[in-house]
Amino acid sequence: MRNFLLILLLIGFAAINITGCDRPMTESMMDAVTPTEMPTMDDPEAFTVAFVQAAVDLYKAEGAEATATYYNDPANIQGQWYVFMTDENDLYLAHPLAPRFLGKDIKTIPGLDRAPLGVEIAMATTEGRWIEYLWPNPDTNKLEQKRTWAIRHDGYLFASGYYEPWGPDPATLTPALKDNPVVFTRGFVVAAIARYEFEGLEATAAYYNDKANIDGQWYVFITDADDMFVAHAPMQELIGTDLKDVMGLDGSALGVEIAKATETGHWIEYLWPNPESGMDEMKRTWAIRHDGYLFGSGYYESAAEDTMPTVEDDMSTVESSMPEAN
Repeated sequence: MRNFLLILLLIGFAAINITGCDRPMTESMMDAVTPTEMPTMDDPEAFTVAFVQAAVDLYKAEGAEATATYYNDPANIQGQWYVFMTDENDLYLAHPLAPRFLGKDIKTIPGLDRAPLGVEIAMATTEGRWIEYLWPNPDTNKLEQKRTWAIRHDGYLFASGYYEPWGPDPATLTPALKDNPVVFTRGFVVAAIARYEFEGLEATAAYYNDKANIDGQWYVFITDADDMFVAHAPMQELIGTDLKDVMGLDGSALGVEIAKATETGHWIEYLWPNPESGMDEMKRTWAIRHDGYLFGSGYYESAAEDTMPTVEDDMSTVESSMPEAN
């Protein structure tokens, strides 16, 4: 009888393993939901759709919290592909490259080449939709044209995308109007990045070191990958020095703050000489990393309201220095 019970027990354990009821702990969550036949990355459109569907399937199997945890881990970025995710209220739950977005409404996120980017992505339905825009490629650390596939499931939004090279002739870019200094500043900087992609660093630095290319209060400053200035038309004595060593007029570590710029850019406010008025004024600078280099420009309080740029400022007009993606 003892041998018979032992046989039954062994058969029971075998049945559990065969049916998969006891999933090994070493098996990843994605292995449990990702189809074995995924499209290859050679077909980026099909791969993107399947990559997003795998995220939806993981949500179905493991729930929102586990799915968000999985995709917030940078280890789960595959080359240029990563998943970002929002809840039913459009608040970010996952974004491995921009954790500062977590908890924010995607509809408040402006684009780099046009304002209402988050609004466009949030328009995704259960049928899914494609959106094209300028965004940093984590594989190259450059701004490129991104094609994103976004789809809703249970009210949640799941999205990912792939990139295509970007390097337009700067002469073909349409400038924004200066009556919106936030958008104009972004566009002015993006145009400098386009020039870099089109002509290279040396020619771009020479262009922006020419005082003839200062546009009123706007000029572009550029540093190399080590934060050493290569372009600064109003203060060419800065060329070859470290941005991080620049002190604000109030003695603050201004250069250190500017050097914190990421591939999606950030705003900094400080007191600085206005080349148009010759006066020390409050400057609002937008700086962004591209290919390791830093590009920045800004506008002054005398030409704008007394408040820092907000998401609403960024989204107040669709016009920018870049043409709409197509």
